[in-house]
Amino acid sequence: MTARGDNPTAKRAVDELSLLLAIAEILDASVDLRDVVGPVLKTMAEHLGMARGSLTLLDRHTGDILVEAAHGLPPGEEEGARHRLGEGVTGKVIQSGRPAVVPQGSEGPLLLNRVGPRSRIRKQDISFICVPIKVGNEAVGALSADHVFPEKVPFGEDVRLLQIVASMVGQAMRLRQSAMEERTRHEEEYRRLQE
Repeated sequence: MTARGDNPTAKRAVDELSLLLAIAEILDASVDLRDVVGPVLKTMAEHLGMARGSLTLLDRHTGDILVEAAHGLPPGEEEGARHRLGEGVTGKVIQSGRPAVVPQGSEGPLLLNRVGPRSRIRKQDISFICVPIKVGNEAVGALSADHVFPEKVPFGEDVRLLQIVASMVGQAMRLRQSAMEERTRHEEEYRRLQE
């Protein structure tokens, strides 16, 4: 019988479960999503070997896609970074609602480098993975990661894991939105009763 430490598939499964538990605990820690997205990205970096990562959200009124949080960049480098719906990998992922992968070593013409240049890491060592964050059937943002690989790793597994994390973030957004709507409804009812 193979020990768990000797079986790479079992080790990956344990690592994934550990990551998902840590992210669930982080998302449960605060009602304000802005308080938790940074720690979620940091935890992903620690568990996945992610060089950089970002969480972007779509402003439905302007069509701008703004960086809500980023990991692996010097402070302030992500500020002001914005995409338009359909622009670059991130914009296309949000527009289509489908994940995208720019494989290891690719220049990727759709990589806009708006969230800091990738020049600090050799391009042949990086793959870019981007998945949509959905609330219901609507893509409201994207979760992306620059992965540094010492060897070939199946993209399908990493895309699946990022989709699970994005789904957790989307569910947290939905719950917070419902809570805010309920609070607003109660405040309006309270004002109505006072009048």
